[in-house]
Amino acid sequence: MMVLPVLPRRNRTSRIRTTHVLVVALLFLFGCKQNIQVDDPELQPIQAMLEKNVPIGTPENAVSQFLSMRGYPTEASEKPGTLIAIIRHIDTEKLRPVTARVTFYFDANGKLNTYEIVRTMNAPLPQ
Repeated sequence: MMVLPVLPRRNRTSRIRTTHVLVVALLFLFGCKQNIQVDDPELQPIQAMLEKNVPIGTPENAVSQFLSMRGYPTEASEKPGTLIAIIRHIDTEKLRPVTARVTFYFDANGKLNTYEIVRTMNAPLPQ
């Protein structure tokens, strides 16, 4: 007959603590820097402008000020912590306009968390 040593059992608190550490580590690795990528090449200049001027972590009032200074109209949002803007960009090489509806998402501290860029129809410029 073979006798096996009795190993101490890990208690439930230890397993929960280990799970929490693992979850926090994963959130840190994947949640710190979000790379927003657009597939449409005509929207990439808008994305580059946003990355340069209002990077992730920018306060909401600074994003609003940036949009206002550039003359980009904003729309009312139904969700709290979001800001919607219509950004029109003209490709200087092709002389073609492209318009995007950009939804900015802010965290509980009012810092930019991410944004979504969706191409919309080009409307005539207001007179």
